[in-house]
Amino acid sequence: MHDAFVACICEQLKRLDVCSSAEEYECTSEAVVSSLSAPVGHQVGAPPSEGDLDNVTQELSEYFEDISLDDAKRLIYAAAYEAWGDSVAHITVAKDNKSEDDIQIDDKKDNEINSDDDDNNGGDDDDDNDGGYIGDGECELCEREIKLTRHHLIPKTTWPRMKKRLWNSAPLIQSLHSLSSLIADTESVQKQQEMQEQQRILQEKLTKLLGTSNLDSLPTNITHDTVRSHLSQVCHLCRQCHSAVHRIHTEWELAMDFNTMERLYESEEVMKFGRWANKQRRSGKSI
Repeated sequence: MHDAFVACICEQLKRLDVCSSAEEYECTSEAVVSSLSAPVGHQVGAPPSEGDLDNVTQELSEYFEDISLDDAKRLIYAAAYEAWGDSVAHITVAKDNKSEDDIQIDDKKDNEINSDDDDNNGGDDDDDNDGGYIGDGECELCEREIKLTRHHLIPKTTWPRMKKRLWNSAPLIQSLHSLSSLIADTESVQKQQEMQEQQRILQEKLTKLLGTSNLDSLPTNITHDTVRSHLSQVCHLCRQCHSAVHRIHTEWELAMDFNTMERLYESEEVMKFGRWANKQRRSGKSI
């Protein structure tokens, strides 16, 4: 029944269109249901208690900021009824008679969340591709002394989607970090090899869930503060280089594959433009 519950939650999430791939739906559903552990003496596969369902509800609500606790409860209870039927009817029906078709994400909540992000960020750039000037300095791409703009290494348009992926990946990210610490502290070569294999498996799962193999820049612990700090990283570029970066790569490419200066330097087209810009005067004429 555990697998059936996971499958039912997966289907409920798909109705809300909150993930970007089938793998993400599956991994998220499994992670949420992992909190449903059978206590001693409790038969495996037996119907969950109300407390069990509330634990899973809380997990789901924490994974998706734009799913309210009430909506998460309706989703989990509907999935539980699909998986266990009349065995949990005394919980699910009594708690909420609302149809599963009524489970919707309130668009207004999305707007409020995004608005809060902008407000808390100090209202730096109204548009990440057209940030205002912040002063003179050296452009981090073309190295000219020139007026600079602020470029979010992870474009703000991708933040809602990136937040979901980071929260969905939290258990894997933290397990991977803990494992890395254990490997560093272990003297036994055999144990190190065993843990390195576990590390490789975790990295593969994390790569599939995040949609990128760029794991080096991830925070080691997922909290609201670390997620905000990760998303808010910026570099300082001149107007020409800033526009070129967004012209060469899509917002999602920048967020997934070029979200650090080191990664940006690996983009051949970006660096080609930077070398050309370096030879231009501030007026745009060649030196």
